[in-house]
Order: sequence, then C-alpha cells, then structure tokens
Amino acid sequence: MNEENDDITVLYVDDEPDLLELLVIGLERESDRLTVLTETSAADGLDRFRDADVDCILSDYAMPGGTGLEFLRSVREIDPDVPFIMFAETGDEHVASEAISAGVTDYVIEKAIGGQHELLARKITANVDRRRAERRAQRTNERLREIAGVANDALWMFSDDWEELLFINEAHERLFGQPTEELRDAPDSFLDRVHPDDVDRVRQAMERASDGNPQSVEYRVHKSDSVVVWLESHCTPIRSDDGTVRRLTGFTRDITDRKRHEQELASRNEQLDGFASTVAHDLRNPINIADGHLGLARQQFDSEHLEASARAVVRMEELLEDLLSLARTGDEIGDTRPIDLAEVVRAAEDNVAMAEASLAIEDTATIECDPTRLKEAAENLLRNAIEHNEGRVEVTVGTLSGDGFFFEDDGVGIPVTEREAVFENGYSTIEKGTGFGLSIVEQVVTAHGWDIGVTSGDADGARFEVTGVSVDQ
Repeated sequence: MNEENDDITVLYVDDEPDLLELLVIGLERESDRLTVLTETSAADGLDRFRDADVDCILSDYAMPGGTGLEFLRSVREIDPDVPFIMFAETGDEHVASEAISAGVTDYVIEKAIGGQHELLARKITANVDRRRAERRAQRTNERLREIAGVANDALWMFSDDWEELLFINEAHERLFGQPTEELRDAPDSFLDRVHPDDVDRVRQAMERASDGNPQSVEYRVHKSDSVVVWLESHCTPIRSDDGTVRRLTGFTRDITDRKRHEQELASRNEQLDGFASTVAHDLRNPINIADGHLGLARQQFDSEHLEASARAVVRMEELLEDLLSLARTGDEIGDTRPIDLAEVVRAAEDNVAMAEASLAIEDTATIECDPTRLKEAAENLLRNAIEHNEGRVEVTVGTLSGDGFFFEDDGVGIPVTEREAVFENGYSTIEKGTGFGLSIVEQVVTAHGWDIGVTSGDADGARFEVTGVSVDQ
C-alpha cells in the first residue's frame, strides 16, 4: 500500500472494455492522485492484485468466469482490509447483502456511474485515506506499547473518576509489587500498597486531578512486608473541547535513591550546623576577652596599634558571623508559603544598618517561598548595596512581569567582567568585605529552584534579577 505519499493506485476489473476506458479517463481526470490499473476478468484481477501495490479495488459484479462477489472473497483471503468497491447493474438486495457479508467496503449501482466520476473518486480517496490513517494509528499504538513495555516508569491512564483503568504498562508491577491484572479488576487497589501515613495525601492529589488540576505527589509504598520504596507520581488531566475532564494520564517513578540522598544531605547539614554553632561559641569567648581587654587598654593608652587591633577584632567577629550563616544556610529550604515580597523586604530592612541608604519598593507580589531564607537573601542584597557604595544610595525593589523580582541600586555598579565572580565564596572588592554575602544570596535562590543574574540598572548601578519565580501580582 502506497503510504509514503498521497498517490493512490486503483485496480479496476470489468469485462466491458469500453466501460473500462471511460471510467479510467473519468477517474484520473477527477483527481491527479489516482492511477488506475485495469483487468477484464476476476482471475486476471486477482493475479494483478497479488503482483501490484494496490490501494483500492473497483469491480463489476456480473463477469464471465467468476463474479465480482467471488473475486471479493478471494481478495479478502489475501488482504482483509483493502478498500473494495463493487458496482452492479441493479440494486439487487440479495447481491448487496452477500457483498456486505463478504466484507465489501462500498456498493454502487452501475447505471448511476455515468456522469458521477466525481462521486466515485471521492469514495475511493475517502476509503483509502481512512485505511491509511487507521494503519498509521495502529503502528503508532504498537510502537507506544513497545516503548511502554521497556520503560522504567509506570505509565498509566484512568477514567476521570479513577474507577476505570484504561492503560497500564508492566513497570507498575515492578514498582508496586502488584500484578497489573489485580489493578485492572480494582483500579484503586494500588492504594492498599501505599504507606498508611501517605494515603490521605495521595487521595487528595487524586481528587484535585479529577477536578482538572495537574498533580505531583511523593509517597511511600510497601512492595512487600520488608521492602518500602519512595515513588513519585505526576498526573495530567486530559480535557474535552468543552473543558470537561475526560481521563487522567501520567507516570510513576522510583525516587528511593533521591530521597535517601536528601535524608543524608539533611543529616550532614544538621551535623554541620551543630559543628558551626560549637565552633562559633568556642571562638566568641576568646574574641570577647580580647575585645574587653582592648577596651580597657584603649582607656589607659592612646595608640594606633590598639586601634588597629580593635578593628581586627571587629573584623574577626564579622567573619565569624558570615561563616556561621553560610554553614547554616546549606542547599535546603524549609516549609514554603505564599508571602508578600514587600513584607519580606521591609523585615530585612529592619535587620540592616541602612545609614544614609534608602529603600523604595516599586511594586510587590505574592511569592511562594521560605520567608526566613528569602529575608536572609534580601538582607545580604541590601548590605551589598550599602557596603559597595560611598555616600547616599537608593535601593529599589520590584517585580519582573510575573517571572520574578529585582534589587537595584543607583551606585557605581558591577563591571561586566566581575558579574559572574561576585557569587563566589570569599570574593569581595572592598577591604572590609567578607565575600560571603552574595554567595549566601545565590544559595538561597538556587535552593528555591530560581536563577539569579547581575546586570546594570537604570542609573548604571548594580541590578540583581531573580527569575523563574512564580509570582501572583
């Protein structure tokens, strides 16, 4: 069957040579897609069908040496689906009934053919195009099933109410330890394998998906009495033209290794936090002692050496605070919630010695974030603007068209060659800087799954843009 292009090859069998010629001319004139082969007997037509690549057959019914009905039955033994259009001199109901029983595609009364080449050409192209589409769909389904059969993820499709399983691949049994036939019989039976503490959360996600909301949920599953795994399911509702949810499709994957890594990382961060707190406590004692004695010495003596020592002690305290903050920051964030950006920025302002600096909030939005961590990043951005500019500086905060927010100052700006380096640990362009402030900012931003970049502001100052943020203005 010719499927690589739109061309259609038609085999026309009729024992009347004049009718053959007329119909061939008429069909090929009606459509340049059609090429018509001809034979004058059922036997010759069957031989031609075996040898040629034929997309559709036209056959007369009454022919010597074998009727069109016998020809049809012989063709169907070779190809049950090739379009076969039969025409007869009269509308004999018995002949039509037998033709339908034998698998005819269409039945046309011969006396009505004259002048109706357009109709016949339309029937041929419609039937051939339909068969080609069905074969393409069948091949696509076969390929998808082959892919689904070797996929590591469980691929599934349910009815909109989760009461009917429409499709599941073999990976389900490997992930859940449950036979797929058991799931077909009871589509919600996979919940019996879900950890009791996670069942309600999974059910809520299913209900939200039925309401038309895409869902992603992580949960534990008892594959057996001794094996518990972490799975992650993503569900996308499929809607009809009127917006009604028709079915629910998605995939489930094993995330046990990822969860184990997250738990190990959390444990290491907890240990690091404890270590940093202990070290900070042990270091603060000698720093406080040194600072106290320096204060007494400066009351008794006036020496530039004592002043330098005092500045060194202050510097040690600043470094200790920044190192402790960096150690506690890590790559994790706590619970997130929607909060107003302006509220977070104003709270950060309260923790920063603004001196001659001023803050202007251009506009605000609701952001899903860890407020404590975001306030920490805002504090460091404010300090960065103050410490890297002399005299009065204004910091402006605003949103980025639904994609994020920015911090911008009207100071000296950051050279293009240094914009990537500013986020490196310990990098600073001023003597009193610790070089950890913007590194902490980047960690907070990255932990939220956002991105941060540096550019120039309207007044050529530094502008930090945080993107990839879902904001509700």
